[in-house]
Amino acid sequence: MNRIIKTVLSVWVGLMGLASCSVYKYVPEGEYLLDKIEVTLPSKSDRTVKKSDLASDYRNYSYQEPNSRWFGLFRFPLRIYSLSGASNPDRWVNRTLRKWGEEPVILDEILTDASEKDMKRALFNSGYLKADVDVKTSYSKRGKASVRYELYPGDVYVVDEIRYTVSDPQIAIILEDNQVHSLLKKGINLDAGILDSERTRITELLHKHGYYSFNKDYISYVADTVNLSYEAGLNVIVAGEGSDAEGNPNPHTQYYLSDIDYYLMDTPNFSSDRDDTLKTIDYKGFRLFYPYDEEKPLLRPSVLDSHSFLREGMLYNTDSVSKTYSSLSRLGILRYTNIRFEPLPGTADRLKTNVYLVNLPKHSFSFEMEGTNTAGDLGAAASVSFMNRNLFRGSEQFTLKLRGAYESITNLPGYSGDTYLEYGLEANLDFPELLLPLVSQAQQRRSQATSQFSLKVNSQNRPEFYKTIFSAGWSYLWSDGWRKSHRLDVLDINYIVLPWISDHFKKEYLDPITSKNSILKYNYENLLITKIGYNYYYSNFRLKSVSPFQYSVRIGAETSGNILYVASKLLESKKNANGQYEVMNIAFAQYVKHDFSFTGNWRIDAINNLLLHVEWGIAVPYNNSTSLPFEKRYFAGGANSVRGWSVRELGPGTYLGNDKAIDYIKQSGDIKIGASLEFRSKLFWKLNGALFLDAGNIWTIREYEEQPGGQFFFDSFYKQIAVSYGAGIRMDLGFFVLRVDGGMKAYNPAGNTVYQRIPLLNPNFGRDFAFHLAVGYPF
Repeated sequence: MNRIIKTVLSVWVGLMGLASCSVYKYVPEGEYLLDKIEVTLPSKSDRTVKKSDLASDYRNYSYQEPNSRWFGLFRFPLRIYSLSGASNPDRWVNRTLRKWGEEPVILDEILTDASEKDMKRALFNSGYLKADVDVKTSYSKRGKASVRYELYPGDVYVVDEIRYTVSDPQIAIILEDNQVHSLLKKGINLDAGILDSERTRITELLHKHGYYSFNKDYISYVADTVNLSYEAGLNVIVAGEGSDAEGNPNPHTQYYLSDIDYYLMDTPNFSSDRDDTLKTIDYKGFRLFYPYDEEKPLLRPSVLDSHSFLREGMLYNTDSVSKTYSSLSRLGILRYTNIRFEPLPGTADRLKTNVYLVNLPKHSFSFEMEGTNTAGDLGAAASVSFMNRNLFRGSEQFTLKLRGAYESITNLPGYSGDTYLEYGLEANLDFPELLLPLVSQAQQRRSQATSQFSLKVNSQNRPEFYKTIFSAGWSYLWSDGWRKSHRLDVLDINYIVLPWISDHFKKEYLDPITSKNSILKYNYENLLITKIGYNYYYSNFRLKSVSPFQYSVRIGAETSGNILYVASKLLESKKNANGQYEVMNIAFAQYVKHDFSFTGNWRIDAINNLLLHVEWGIAVPYNNSTSLPFEKRYFAGGANSVRGWSVRELGPGTYLGNDKAIDYIKQSGDIKIGASLEFRSKLFWKLNGALFLDAGNIWTIREYEEQPGGQFFFDSFYKQIAVSYGAGIRMDLGFFVLRVDGGMKAYNPAGNTVYQRIPLLNPNFGRDFAFHLAVGYPF
C-alpha cells in the first residue's frame, strides 16, 4: 500500500510540474493565445423561435476553438506541447511531446471575421433575414485573447402559404398522397435547412417509387416576402426531366429492375465482362455466377433468394435495396456486398442489376489468452476456436471452442490444494433465418432473424469442490433497424452437478446447517435450471458521432421452472426432503427475474463527455425454490460496479463478509440497484482519463441467517446504498481498451463506527482503496 501512495504522490508531483510549464512558450511576440470563445444573445424578440437554444446552436460556426482542457479545467495538452524543446525540434522526445500535446491556438482575426460572416449567413438561412452579428475581442496583459460574438437575429420570417408547381402529373399524385409526411407546414420558420431537408425527403420518396435518376436539383423554391410583414408565401417547384422540342417539360422515367445477376466470388477483382469464364445457375428470375473450378456455388441459390428483396420486373425502390444490403450482411460467409444499377441498353425504363458478393474463407482458427484476477487471486486462461462459416451452404456458422483456465488461490487454509482449474467445451450453430414451422419465405425475408443453438460443458475444480455444468440453448435474435435488437431464449437448460465436495468444507460449513431456507446449502446441491427469457436493447450510439446526447436502454426478463412445476402438480409427483419437486431425482429451480439499465452520454466538447449509468434488477424465487441459483444472483463491487470495493465484496445490505471461502456466495443477493456518473476526458495519444462517482448495493428478498442485515426493506434500503469515488486511465487502441481504475469508499453501509461508515471524513488507503484492472469500458 505504501508503494501505491508513493506512486500517487509521484504522479501528483509530475502533474504539478507540468502545470507550472509556461503555455506562452510557442506564442509568437505580438500574438495572443486564444483563451475563450463566447456566443451570446443580448437582444430579445417575441417572435424568435427557440430563443434559449439559439446562441449555443451557432457556437459551432466559429473557425477557431481554444486549446482543449482536461475535464473542462486544465490545459494539460497545451502544456505537454510546451515541454518540447524549440532548439532541436527533430529529436524523438520533442516530436513525441508535440504529437501527444496540442499546438497553441493563436487568435486569427481573418478567421474571426469569417466566423462572423458564417454566423450571419446561418441566421439568414434560418429565417432571420435582417440579422446582424457583432464581434468584441478583449486582450489581457498576459497575452490571452477572448472573443465574444453577439447575435442580433431580429424577427424571424415564417411561412404563411405553401403552393406546389409540379410538371409531372404522376409525381404530383405521389406528393399529394404523402403530404402528411411533409416538413413544410404553415407557421414554420423560413429556414433553409428545413427547405433542404424537404428536398431530400421528396427525392428519397421518389427513389422508392422507381425514379432512379431523380435528384434534388430538380426541386427549387420561390419565397414571396411582403414589405412590413414577416410572413412569406412559398412555392415548391418540381421540374421535369428536360423538355421536348416545343419546350414542354418531359415526365420523369420510372425504372424497373431487369436481368438480375449475382456474382459470388472469393476476390473483388471481377466484372460482368468475365461472364463467359464463370458457371451459371438460373433460379427464380435471376442468374448466379460462380467460379468454374467450384463444383457447386458456395451458397445455395435459395439462400440468396430468401435474403434479397430485389425481384425481376419490380419498380426500383431504395428501401428494397437497403433491406437487401442489411439481409445479406447477416450472412457470415460474406465479406461484403455491392449492388450496382445501370440503364439497360435498348430499353427506356429498365435497369440492369448486378449484385457482387465477396466471400470470406470457409474455415478459420483462433487462439486467445487472457489474464484473470478474482478478488486478488491471479491466473491465466486460454482458448482455441474452430469456425466453419458455411456448414450446409446456407451461411450456417458452426463454432467449436475449447477453453482452459488456471488460478492460484490464497488465504484458503485447511484444504489439500491451492489451485483453481477450469475446463470448458462449447459448440454453437447459428442459422441466418427464422427456423420455425409454417413460416413462409416472405416472412423469413422480413424477419431478419438468426436462430441459435448451443451445447456447452464446463468443469470447475476448486479445493473445496468440483462442479460441472451441462448447458443447452435455443434462441432467436432479430433487429428493427440499427437502433433496436431483440433476443428470445426459447429454452436455456443448465444442469449443475457437484460430484465432489471436500470433507473439510462439509464439516466446516454444510453439516452445521439445519435450516431448509439456506442459500449456502442450496448452492451446493445438484440443480436443474430451465430458463425462458427475452431481452430488448435500444441504442442511438454511433461511432464518431457529434450528437450532444446519445443513450441506450436494455430491458430483460426471464423465468424458470414453471412448466415443470405445473406438470409435477398435475402428475402428483412426490417432493424430496427439502419440499421440492424433482425431475429424474434432480430438483429444479423456479424463479422470475427482471433487469433494466440505462446509459446516457452528454457530449460537452470534442474531448469531454459526461456519462450517466443507472441499473436495477430483481429476482424472486418461489414455489420450488427458496433461494436463487448462484448463477442467477446479483453481486456488487468490482470494475463494473461500485468501484470503491473489490469484486463481490459489497453487500447484501449491511452484511460484512469475513470468510473468503464462502463469501463469494454469501455476498450475493436477489435485488440490485446501481448508478454511476463518469466524466471522461481525452488526455493525449491514446490515453483517456475519467473521474467517477458510483453508488449502489445488493439485497435479499428474504431473511437468510447466513446474511444478517441483507434483507431489503423500503423504509431503510436508501440508508444502505454504498458510495465511492475515484479516477481512472484508459488506453483506447480502437479494437481493445485497457482500463485502470482506482476507487475510494465514501459511504460504507457495513461500517460499525462513524469513520468506518463515512470514510470520506477520514480516508484510509489501506482500508478504503480498491484497484481495478479491466478490459473495456464499465458501461
